Amino acid sequence: MSTRKLIVTSLICGLLILVAGTAKLLQTANDTSTTTNLFKVGGVATIAGSTITVNDVTVTAERTLVNVTMSGLGNASPLAGWSMLANGEITAPVGSEDCPETADDVTCTVQFVVAVGTPTIVYARDGEKRQWLGS
Repeated sequence: MSTRKLIVTSLICGLLILVAGTAKLLQTANDTSTTTNLFKVGGVATIAGSTITVNDVTVTAERTLVNVTMSGLGNASPLAGWSMLANGEITAPVGSEDCPETADDVTCTVQFVVAVGTPTIVYARDGEKRQWLGS
């Protein structure tokens, strides 16, 4: 194959990639059905009939403390469904001193390992997931 044919072929491939990228960008820009699942600390999310608020995220020398308010849990464990993305890994809660075993409405502090950088707090329930960007 000659050099000219290779250059023309590469230009055609580049144009096809550009057209496909533009089409995807327009498709994404016109999609109004998506909802934001990333909240600031203090943001209120409704998930599977429960109302969840991350009130505060504090990183101490020993733990990352996440103060949450949950209502409509249906006597489920307030610790179930929580995780934290930090330090390049996803971690489960290491405990809580003030969360009851089961509750319908509760405000308590969920404890995680120490986070380096900005942690992302995740709550998942019944196949849905919401995230809060820590401070």
